[in-house]
Amino acid sequence: MAVIVQNPMDVIISLNTEDELTGEQMFALADALDGYEIEKGIKEKLVVDIVEISSAGIFAVHVIPKQMLTYEDLIFFINDMVGESLKRDDIPFKNFSVKKVLFRTAELGKPSEVAEDMTEIREKVNKLWKGFKKDSERSYV
Repeated sequence: MAVIVQNPMDVIISLNTEDELTGEQMFALADALDGYEIEKGIKEKLVVDIVEISSAGIFAVHVIPKQMLTYEDLIFFINDMVGESLKRDDIPFKNFSVKKVLFRTAELGKPSEVAEDMTEIREKVNKLWKGFKKDSERSYV
């Protein structure tokens, strides 16, 4: 069974370093993170916005699912996004860890939607988006 995530969340991530980031490194990290969904061609699945980056190597990203995703999908995208960003030559840090997740639930107390497997989720996504014009596709969270 998999819980389907439809609400946005803020993910707090820490680089494993004792060195402070310079202004150039903070902006290089923002550049790498902010373009992730476009570079990977997954902007129809999720949108990532930078919320904050500190010189201590702690940063927050706002993740907005645009399709029904599972928690497993989301942590894959987070790990891939940060891992790929840290491969850049202008970001000299290699290790990171997720420190906190802040769920931005639109309607508190609403029961979670679950699916038995990814096939069921894909069918729900296809049914949900069927009939929408491409330019009107927006996050429904």
